[in-house]
Amino acid sequence: MLFNSIPFAMFLPIVFVFYWLMCKNSVKLQNIFLLVASYFFYAYWDWRFLSLILLCSVTNYVTGLLLIKTNVQSRRKLLVTIACSVSFGVLGLFKYYDFFVNTFVDMFSLLGVKMQVHTLKLILPVGISFYTFHTLSYTFDVYRRNFEPTKNIMSFFLFVSIFPLAMAGPIERATNLLPQIYKKRIFDYKQTAEGLRLILWGLFCKIVIADRLAIFVDGTYGNIETAKGLPLICAVIFFAFQLYLDFAAYSNIAIGTGKILGFNIIKNFNRPYLSASFSEFWKRWHISLSSWFRDYVYIPLGGNRKGMKRMYINFMIVFLLSGLWHGASWNFAIWGIINGLFVVVVDKLFCFGSRQGFRAWFAPMFISVCWALSLIFFRTQNFLDAISVFSNIGFSGSENLYSFGLLKLEFRLALWLVIGIMIFEVIMEKDGEKLRAWFVGKNALIVRWFVYLLLIFSIIYLGSYGAANDNTFIYFQF
Repeated sequence: MLFNSIPFAMFLPIVFVFYWLMCKNSVKLQNIFLLVASYFFYAYWDWRFLSLILLCSVTNYVTGLLLIKTNVQSRRKLLVTIACSVSFGVLGLFKYYDFFVNTFVDMFSLLGVKMQVHTLKLILPVGISFYTFHTLSYTFDVYRRNFEPTKNIMSFFLFVSIFPLAMAGPIERATNLLPQIYKKRIFDYKQTAEGLRLILWGLFCKIVIADRLAIFVDGTYGNIETAKGLPLICAVIFFAFQLYLDFAAYSNIAIGTGKILGFNIIKNFNRPYLSASFSEFWKRWHISLSSWFRDYVYIPLGGNRKGMKRMYINFMIVFLLSGLWHGASWNFAIWGIINGLFVVVVDKLFCFGSRQGFRAWFAPMFISVCWALSLIFFRTQNFLDAISVFSNIGFSGSENLYSFGLLKLEFRLALWLVIGIMIFEVIMEKDGEKLRAWFVGKNALIVRWFVYLLLIFSIIYLGSYGAANDNTFIYFQF
């Protein structure tokens, strides 16, 4: 079920009304109802894959209980290894089996050895990369004794599958979410209003901007040979914003949905295109994933505790794994390595991080351009296509600019929306808290409702709908 679909527009109000009217007096009823609603939400896509969520849930729940019963380190490591084997095994089977088999065959082909193997061609279950990391963070925290394992199986199952996060995160931690599940939620008007604002803003960014940019991006990347010159430059820039707005929109809708149900879910994006360094960029982009790799991969590898050389190696391992997490393709691996080099080499070379003088505006622009160029590997299907895009980028071909899905007026609208988003981001970066406080205050009542209506009518009349775009969220494929 998609956040930007009619079924979800019917599902959420029904859940909201029943949740607060029928279950408000009992945390047990609240959790049972949300668990059933969450399983229905996920099963709406394909009920068969509920078995994978249940398998990960049972495995990590039992592992948590067994970890607390023993202090023998060898047994504790064995239990964590088993939990990782099951969780990563499920993820590897569905996401990486065919990739590694094909890579294995290609390697032997280079040596002149032809092999015939059968790939599984399994459908990738939606959200599998997210709930796998979701559950394992719990097991790792219990193993480290950072968190007491829960004995309430229903609370744990809800933690794993709660529907705002089920498909594409944010990747929550047990330390933040489980305590909220234990407590009875009480309806709060201000929190609900804030949640609805996040949902509305998320729908606007997704339907009006990201999906419109997607038409042009799909048109150019689908016709690389003809989309030479300026159209490719625009496609590279547009995709950087499409990816950001698409995923940030999903995160905002998820966080907003959590708020109207009484939960505070972690922030996932914090205006990354205003970063003063590549290191800062990764603290602002997909925050829940970046912090997961930091806490459960980078630090266990040694972090920065074993010298500069080892620290840089650890960085590169993290970025390589992050690339492969996004997709079973060497293009994603290359994309990860490139961004690792940005952090390890470019940040040090140019001493990024300062917000004074020339660097205050140059650094964010330079970082955003480098990021957009790295996304060519993220967006293309294979290495040759990526090289073709790099080869054909230029400033010629302006006469074909309106031949890739967007007419002149639509293209200009998309461009102005992107510019408008960046102006809004700059304003929020500088005076966001003051502006937010004024916007929700009594003095801004008329302005506030004018903005609400403007966003709603924009979604209705300016939204990108129809066969030109399937409107799914990009991160569903990961």
